[in-house]
Amino acid sequence: MGLRRLKNEISFLDLDLGVHIPRRKRGSSGSAITKRSISMMECATILIAFSNSVTHVLPSAYLPVRTTNTKPITDRKPISERKPITKRKPITERKPRKKRCKQTPFPTTPDMPAAMRDRIGEMGAYQIELAIQKQLQDTDMNKNHGRLSFPAKKLKVDFATEEERRVLKQQENKGKKGMNVMIVDPLLRESSICLKLWKIGSGDSYCLMTQWNSLVEQNGFKSGDHVQLWSFRKDEFEAETQTMVSRLCFAMVKLDATTASA
Repeated sequence: MGLRRLKNEISFLDLDLGVHIPRRKRGSSGSAITKRSISMMECATILIAFSNSVTHVLPSAYLPVRTTNTKPITDRKPISERKPITKRKPITERKPRKKRCKQTPFPTTPDMPAAMRDRIGEMGAYQIELAIQKQLQDTDMNKNHGRLSFPAKKLKVDFATEEERRVLKQQENKGKKGMNVMIVDPLLRESSICLKLWKIGSGDSYCLMTQWNSLVEQNGFKSGDHVQLWSFRKDEFEAETQTMVSRLCFAMVKLDATTASA
């Protein structure tokens, strides 16, 4: 009872000033209370008594223990057996981006050279029209792409007939079927190339493919060159139908300083 009474009546004002225990005056009615200071030794004795009277501390059996799945620290590999920290490779200097060809319009729109006109004239060419004049870009020179593309909306004349456009839009092996056409290169040599019609962006684009990379190498085309693509037609006998048909053909001209003044 004395310990419980001390718990209820003790007042810790300041450890440096001592501990003050309220006491009732003798002969008082119980309302008047006086305070008496006790030494630090007495205060420590009281605190020890408090700690011994606490009963809610968990026994050691209820304390958390290390689970068996957790590896003990002693199982770790010694530092000498660990893999050495390799030095990071120095960051190599990035390759400078290849400058894109600056688009510079050709100053004039020259007519077909006389040598080219004579060459296709020998084939019986007719409906000779300039389809497009353009500057070759990096995408045109990319061997992985392997094509020369030109948007249909930029053509000066739409060279394909309705039947030819229908064939160009047909699918074959999950790709455009296309059609083989004849082309005369700037060196006046005749070859065959595949013409396809693709949907690029919001519009259609014609593409010369299959033999385009070979045509680039043979004529020394490079990014920035200005070229003209002329369309013309010639009649050929078709064995299947036993009739004469009008075949679509192209002639390509490379523009330079000499043709600029022509």
